[in-house]
Amino acid sequence: MESCWPDNSILNAKARSDGIFFNSSSQRALAALFGEGGDNNNLWVMMRNISRMKKVEAIVRAERMPIVKEKLRQMGIGGMTISTVSGWSKQRELHLQWRGQPVAYDLLPRVKFEIVVPDEQTDKVVQTVIESARTGEHGDGVVFVSTIEQAFNIATLDKGEKVII
Repeated sequence: MESCWPDNSILNAKARSDGIFFNSSSQRALAALFGEGGDNNNLWVMMRNISRMKKVEAIVRAERMPIVKEKLRQMGIGGMTISTVSGWSKQRELHLQWRGQPVAYDLLPRVKFEIVVPDEQTDKVVQTVIESARTGEHGDGVVFVSTIEQAFNIATLDKGEKVII
């Protein structure tokens, strides 16, 4: 592993619920990188707001919804939002026949899963969704992962990861 720090040291930090704390050698490396002026408060503010939650959004075939939902439930996912959506992608239209006449559907029915998980569960959730939704055909769906800055429980006033655990 190559170091990007001026003295070729590895940045050492300890993550806590209220931020990330750097050891003294890492603070010296950061000072060399960002300049000696100041006490790294700007960096501290930037680093303490690093999110430890991700939002996984998956748009899948409607007929795969029960399978995906059950696999996520078996994983122990505490909550999810499932919505009926419609749209198109590269394929644009679905051509079928009804009573012998060609019919084109430009908006295809899909199901959208929205799941907020701790950062360390993200890869496993994405893999589970892909494995359970995939048929190998065009139109199986898409998965998006984004960072959650803050989360609040309205009833209990909990915030952060306590909301999703």
